[in-house]
Amino acid sequence: KQIILILIIGLSFNLAWAQSSGSRPWLLSTGAAAREAKRFTLQEWLENKDRRALMDMWLTINTPSPYEFVLGGSMFHYTADSTASGTTTSKTIDGYSGEISAYARFVGVTAEYTNNTNEGFNDVTGIFNLRIFGNTVQGSHITLHYGLRTRTASDNSYRLNQQFAAATLQLYLMKYFGIQGNYRKYLPYSEDHFGETEGNEINAGAFIEFGALRLFGDWYQEKQNSKLNGIESNLDRTGTKIGIKFYFE
Repeated sequence: KQIILILIIGLSFNLAWAQSSGSRPWLLSTGAAAREAKRFTLQEWLENKDRRALMDMWLTINTPSPYEFVLGGSMFHYTADSTASGTTTSKTIDGYSGEISAYARFVGVTAEYTNNTNEGFNDVTGIFNLRIFGNTVQGSHITLHYGLRTRTASDNSYRLNQQFAAATLQLYLMKYFGIQGNYRKYLPYSEDHFGETEGNEINAGAFIEFGALRLFGDWYQEKQNSKLNGIESNLDRTGTKIGIKFYFE
């Protein structure tokens, strides 16, 4: 019993001295220390579980939503110059258009509607969007598009179903101010009224933002070239467009 008591006292003294001096007790070899460092304990698992739960909560609160929505409307004013058989006619046009877009991360879809009572037609457009640069639609980005525009005459004299490819560049020059440009190329389409028709469209301008609200102004040009029975006609619409957009998640 005396020997056991002496061993216990000596071991306790050795451990106490090692803890106070920072040295390794003679019973803890290098291998034992390594095994101790890798040892799984229920206490550490519970602590890590709570820590991971707090991190997941923080990420949920601070990670932006992958879904984005845009609702916009605009008014346009332009001059339409129509040339056929060497004769050019011009008239001033006013109208309005609206759009709604939905994005899931870098892909999205857009629906547009344009009512042009002065020229007697309306446009219904559906677009697929692919953002190749930028992490949000309300930020600097480059986006590619492919869509279909259906232009229908008010008197049903014609219906143009024009597919198009397009690209958008948006660049913030300052935190709440930037510039943007959009180019569309309408592919050839044939029907009885215009014959074979193709064209292009350019929008370029600037915008200013107040939180989720954007005010913008664009220069606008659309060119349409048609050929029917060997006779070529051209239509050039050039003017301005102003409007607002709302961004929300």
